[in-house]
Amino acid sequence: MAKDISPLEYRKHIQDFLPMIGLKAEVYTSIETQAWKKHPYSAGLYPHGITNSHRGYLHVEAPTLADLWGELQAKWAEHRDRHRLEVTRKMALAVIRLTTELGECTDAALRTEFDPAEIKSYGEDACAEANAMAGRGPFSIAMKGGANGAPDLEVA
Repeated sequence: MAKDISPLEYRKHIQDFLPMIGLKAEVYTSIETQAWKKHPYSAGLYPHGITNSHRGYLHVEAPTLADLWGELQAKWAEHRDRHRLEVTRKMALAVIRLTTELGECTDAALRTEFDPAEIKSYGEDACAEANAMAGRGPFSIAMKGGANGAPDLEVA
């Protein structure tokens, strides 16, 4: 166990850490009061903000704030590549859609869905992914039917 850090030091670490993830990223830290909890501290990292928690979050627990900070960094390091891939693919689809709708994809148009830090970090990769995706055409829908498929309808 490392030397513990103060709540102010912990907050400073978090404030410096969040912009590297994205402008909407948030961390919520708690002191656990339930007897069944193993450790007294916990933190939840919401890379897309707490209001977008459906897009995923990371949870860690630890006995000290220093350990909690270390656990949070380690958990993010495990998740970072998956996060990058997820954001890059979503941005690539947005680039294709916006280019189709507007004739070009601007950073201003992308900012309705992504924060400027994400655009700066993942934009170049998203454009490469969009080019790869669009090059796989022509596209079609493979009708598989099945148990939840609509019944065959005759078109008059």
